[in-house]
Amino acid sequence: MENMDQIIKELKNKNYQSFDRFYDLTKNQVFYAIVSIIKDKNLAEDLMQDTYMKFLEKIDQYKMGSNVYAYLSQIGRNLAINTYNRRKKEVRSEEIFETIPAEEVVEHDEDIFKILDILEIKEREIVTLHVINDLTFREISDIVDKPLGTVLWIYQKAIKKLKGKVGEWHE
Repeated sequence: MENMDQIIKELKNKNYQSFDRFYDLTKNQVFYAIVSIIKDKNLAEDLMQDTYMKFLEKIDQYKMGSNVYAYLSQIGRNLAINTYNRRKKEVRSEEIFETIPAEEVVEHDEDIFKILDILEIKEREIVTLHVINDLTFREISDIVDKPLGTVLWIYQKAIKKLKGKVGEWHE
């Protein structure tokens, strides 16, 4: 984390030489936070760019010592939700969830998407933030603006659902 704080200090001072390193350290968490809502790999990549641009625009508001992964995930999540809601009004069908181009997704990602498809959007988001982004339930509670108990309940319900479904696939 000390290295991350140093990178952020440099970014705050408009020194962007370590941005590539910053991006490499954080890109997976941001991507999965976005794609868990949007379900469109190409659009998620576009929203990742927007996430990092917004982060750099508002970097002076970032409190040093905070969890930068949670902060970036929150920005990405908000952009994804806004985009999802805007698209839902434009496209009144499930097309938005069926736009992942199979030939461009690596096999591991296909498995993740298949598993996440089992869950409702709120469950998917909480599982993604905890399992893939490695955030604590307290951090997730702040991000999704729900009480800690509710987040834990949704997570447990989602895990039970996943265990049941994955068990069916292996039988």
